[in-house]
Amino acid sequence: MCDTLYKKTADGFLFGKNSDRSPNEPNLVLFHSAGIESDPVRRCTYIGIDSVAARHGVAIVRPSWMWGAEMGVNDAGVVIGNEAVFTRSKGKKTERLTGMDLLRLALERAASAADAVRIVTALLDRYGQGGNCGFDKPFYYDNSFLIAGSDGAFILETCGSGWIVKDVSDAGNISNMLSQDGPYLMTSGPGLECFARKNREPVFTFFAKAKGRSCQAADALGKPGFGVLEMMAALRSHVPSDTSILFEKGSVGSLCMHKSALGDHTTGSMIHVARKTASTTWITGSSTPCLSLYKPTYFGNAIPPVFLAADESLTYWLDREYLVRAIYAGFVDPAGYRHELAEIQNSFVDGDERLIARKATAAELKAFQKACSDREQAFVESRREAIDKIAENPLVLPDLPPLWRRKTAVLGDNVFAHSLSARIQGK
Repeated sequence: MCDTLYKKTADGFLFGKNSDRSPNEPNLVLFHSAGIESDPVRRCTYIGIDSVAARHGVAIVRPSWMWGAEMGVNDAGVVIGNEAVFTRSKGKKTERLTGMDLLRLALERAASAADAVRIVTALLDRYGQGGNCGFDKPFYYDNSFLIAGSDGAFILETCGSGWIVKDVSDAGNISNMLSQDGPYLMTSGPGLECFARKNREPVFTFFAKAKGRSCQAADALGKPGFGVLEMMAALRSHVPSDTSILFEKGSVGSLCMHKSALGDHTTGSMIHVARKTASTTWITGSSTPCLSLYKPTYFGNAIPPVFLAADESLTYWLDREYLVRAIYAGFVDPAGYRHELAEIQNSFVDGDERLIARKATAAELKAFQKACSDREQAFVESRREAIDKIAENPLVLPDLPPLWRRKTAVLGDNVFAHSLSARIQGK
């Protein structure tokens, strides 16, 4: 479950996404440079497909065990986020391309947002979508996508092999529900009027509380003066009824999702600020945006939270996940922690805006990314005792809310295993 938001600006656009998945499922942040494909087959999560001659460079956020990605940006400035949507389609258990595969393939192959729409729909028509997408339980769904670039933004919703495309003029968002009933820019064929109403599966859609989260996102986007700090606030936000139960019971009802008995958890978050000059991608590299810092990154710089190696990204994510759970266990004061986090976050945003305003060089932006990375690492290290107490001493597990005890006991186990049975072995 996820939420993706888009807002056009005077000089580009703002794009934000929370990736909501199993709380023990690491979201890795990886950079892959542009290159030439030598293998005629591109291996994806479950199937292989025909390669293309060349691929774009991409910075992606992906579940540890998948080939595909939840969100990302490429060297042409195309940004994509996807959502699980619950539909009436059949055959979801057949292993085909996952929605995350479609997203990464589009980033690797697209030179514009419109190009990405063409690529996703062509792949969907040829190969279809399907296969388990759950980390520690079976989970099957179709997908929707929010695709943006310098040429505009588009919402693409699917149901099995059927799809519709709607263009976004000023602002738009998607959540875990089919929502588009026309008019459409394009469709996969005739007879797709009222696409959402005809194809939406009502039970899962209702319990996902997607409508409420979609309204929260739309309300945030509609406020005047919406900028990067407002996007961060939206992705960190909780409805008032959730604030007192976040650690103990959790809820799927807020944009910043906290694990509940039936729901997922925000395991990664990304914001992209597209400008005519240099663009900035803000990435947590960790779960729980309300307890995490967005770090500024500039495309092509493999500086934390961006990595070249999956195992290094995993170490980074796990370290911060133990910190989140130390807060849940009461080993870190949430109020003091959040106050310091807000001060650091504001300094990061101010620094980025000053550099962009004076047209800083690529070297200056890279140095700033490194300085912010180091400061965030120091912020984490100042809580090292609490992190180690959770990570190394099982006796502290009773201090965690019951919902989190079993999860924390197996955190980090089998996270790269390809099959569901291997990932849950011994759990």
